[in-house]
Amino acid sequence: MADRGATGNADTGAIIRQTYLGLRLGILLLVVMLFLAVVIQALAANPACLQHSLSAYYYTSARAVFVGTLCAVGTCLIIYSGNTEIENLLLDYAGYMAVMVAFVPTGVDNTCTVSNVPTSDELTDAVKQNVLALLIAGLIAVVIVRALKVLQLNSRTAKVLLTVNTLILVGLAVFVLTSFENFMKNAHAFAAILFFAGVLAVVIVNAVGFARHKSGELGIGDLLRNRYTAIAAAMLITAGVLFALRAAGFGHWLLVLEASLIAEFAVFWISQTIELGGKVRRGATPRDAGGAQESDSELVAY
Repeated sequence: MADRGATGNADTGAIIRQTYLGLRLGILLLVVMLFLAVVIQALAANPACLQHSLSAYYYTSARAVFVGTLCAVGTCLIIYSGNTEIENLLLDYAGYMAVMVAFVPTGVDNTCTVSNVPTSDELTDAVKQNVLALLIAGLIAVVIVRALKVLQLNSRTAKVLLTVNTLILVGLAVFVLTSFENFMKNAHAFAAILFFAGVLAVVIVNAVGFARHKSGELGIGDLLRNRYTAIAAAMLITAGVLFALRAAGFGHWLLVLEASLIAEFAVFWISQTIELGGKVRRGATPRDAGGAQESDSELVAY
């Protein structure tokens, strides 16, 4: 019986690890599918003409993949449990914003021919109904998390972050109900900015956690000589360069910026997957409610 139990535990561990790796791989494949859909649509329509942003492909034949991919990636980020409380909350927040970006489209880009444009009334009804459903579901999730104490948060920063996330949800709900026209105009850009800010914050949190993992404390040298610091720096430099090109009159700056930031986050995701390999790196905030007994330099298996 003991042997059977041990085998059962081993099998359970293998299944959990396979699920973890499958979830991480799935996010990468979804990103690849989004890029492929945009490239295929561009080649099929007019290779010499590109939309000015990834979001503008909502109004092309790539809409189904665009919306479906963002919803799927957002859901995966919410489901995925990060290394630390803070990383986990940031992933939840970024995932939620990804779904918001999918539900509230940007304006039509008439630079290229578009063929999948709903009427104004159809778009308004779809956004209002879908966003209200998303906001209500998000608020229900927050209530469940707080009432059942699903997240045993030990870090003061994590508690503050959860409160901020809740306030953003409440604020968006009030905004939708009281000023829907302004919401339609601004929500897509707002959600996209918050999404990219969230994924950048995830990379930065990992840069700090990786530095601690290497030396047991946060040293400047370990932080600077750090794969995740390099990725975060690349994301910031990319944003700076593209905003400069925007000022210089480069029309497709947003398309290149969005594609580059998503690709850089994919590089982070691959690097983190290779580093962890189904384990948890103890960062600044232990995830176990009782306080981690392991040192920050340990990788703890699921």
